[in-house]
Amino acid sequence: MSAALKDSLMSGFEVSFSSEIEIVMSRSFAAPRALVYRLWSEPEHVQKWWGPAGFVNINVEMDFRIGGTFHIDMRAPDGVVYPCEGTYQDIVPDERIVYEGAPHIEHPCGAGLPPKATVFITFKDEAQRDGTVGTKLVLHSRMISAQQREDAIAGGFAQGWADSFERLADELTKLPRFEIVTTHRLEATPAELFALFADPAHLKAWWGPEGFTSTIPEFEFVEGGAFRIIMHGPDGRDHDNHKRFVEIVVDERIVFDHYQPSHQFRMTIEYSKDGDHTDMIWRMDFAPSEHEAMLKAFIPQANDQNCERLAAYHAQLKQQGEI
Repeated sequence: MSAALKDSLMSGFEVSFSSEIEIVMSRSFAAPRALVYRLWSEPEHVQKWWGPAGFVNINVEMDFRIGGTFHIDMRAPDGVVYPCEGTYQDIVPDERIVYEGAPHIEHPCGAGLPPKATVFITFKDEAQRDGTVGTKLVLHSRMISAQQREDAIAGGFAQGWADSFERLADELTKLPRFEIVTTHRLEATPAELFALFADPAHLKAWWGPEGFTSTIPEFEFVEGGAFRIIMHGPDGRDHDNHKRFVEIVVDERIVFDHYQPSHQFRMTIEYSKDGDHTDMIWRMDFAPSEHEAMLKAFIPQANDQNCERLAAYHAQLKQQGEI
């Protein structure tokens, strides 16, 4: 591979050669690992991003299991159709996909899959600059000879995958976000409720669903400050949550980002005074997640329990004369 060609591929995309028959390509994606994996495992998504720029997938068939096969018909800009075929050798959900490519000899899948290549795709968590958890995707292609590797490079193999990864990144941005909003009316002032969040000694006393306790090893209550809370479930499991404050308006609003590999969201807590009561609104703006249905079923109930604990804790402090 020429230096100029390699440099042209390095913009957000890395290429290396671990042996004379191997090509290793990688790219970071600003999306959770499970979501990136999902776009490799479901044909309706593969159809939208697979292949070099300008190619259209007119048919995608996938039997996504170990021993299952896939068949993709790629139509090039000049109208030629390139069939891609392969067999899945190994699948570990959210971690690894391995397949052996066996495209038609007369149509070597455009630049994407030379004959008899074994391809290893791995998905790993990777911290992003903004503090979110993204994905490092590595595609490791092992061919049957050094000549085949050189032919693949000359035929645009790496550039084809660079294009595919770019299309994959674009497809990730098109997936719909979703929102969960819960509202609770409490017999308290906005200032009182704000104070019970702003002090970690109070926050740990009421945060989390019924039966949970919390430890807060990090709490920097300023915009940009880190917020880490470990929730200890009644089943003995710990849930380590990493967050970062985005906006703080005293007695009015608290906004923070929540970073987890499986789901990410921005939480906005608003306090709106109405006579002797305060309407507390929790607005959670979620990044696309394969767990959307589960989250929509679980989160409102958990938030209700959380706010019931807050109301009880506030009443206790008021009765003790501490508010």
